[in-house]
Amino acid sequence: LHHFLKGSPPTTSVQDLANTVIPHRRDNGSVLFAYTAKPRPVDDDKPQTTNTNTLILLHEFFGLTQSICDKADALAEDLQCRVICPDTFRGQSSTFIPKCIWLALTTPQERVNQDLEDVLQWASSSPMEKLAVMGFCYGGGKAIRFTTQKRPNAITVVCYGSPVTDVNELQKLERPVCGVFGQLDVQFPPPLLEAFRNALSEANVQHDVKVYDGVGHAFWSDMEQIRRGDQPQLNAYKQITTFLRKEFS
Repeated sequence: LHHFLKGSPPTTSVQDLANTVIPHRRDNGSVLFAYTAKPRPVDDDKPQTTNTNTLILLHEFFGLTQSICDKADALAEDLQCRVICPDTFRGQSSTFIPKCIWLALTTPQERVNQDLEDVLQWASSSPMEKLAVMGFCYGGGKAIRFTTQKRPNAITVVCYGSPVTDVNELQKLERPVCGVFGQLDVQFPPPLLEAFRNALSEANVQHDVKVYDGVGHAFWSDMEQIRRGDQPQLNAYKQITTFLRKEFS
């Protein structure tokens, strides 16, 4: 409902947004498009001293959009790390909500896991110290399922995505979890989020899960909200960057 009421981000083709092409290891000749962000060099005459931490940032059900790329740029700068936004819809994006829903429902976790493993295989050609996986909406649910299923040593950030409440699954995680949700989110209501918190506690997973009053699903839509100082978007951004800065240190 939120997406119907607030509209959707403008469409630019995935190929136009992407600045990185990653080969699939399993599909002969096929590639995965991605947007990669790195901090701007402080001085062009000096070598860049970016740390070797990597953040994988997963898009909403619109697909890879300018909004996600803008968030990647900001996070790369603030955290001084590399941020990679893979196109998990494999070339498709949309502003037509029924198609967005269809894309999300027909993209299985197993395929996303394979794509992210290909991303990390490609990324491993450069030094990589610590890994975090973060996602919004559709991408948030995919993020925590990837870390529980394939990369338990990765840090997880879920922004209003489908939580995992299976204690046995969460017990696999070796690193903390950050969660950002809206109190008025009808997809993920407060009782479900309380169950998420309780399951993380029972699984002995350190976590910072916050539910922001007065907002619903997908309340942080773009970086302009952060630049204006909108609340609670700015507090959510500070929560995420403080959490990741600590875990990356």
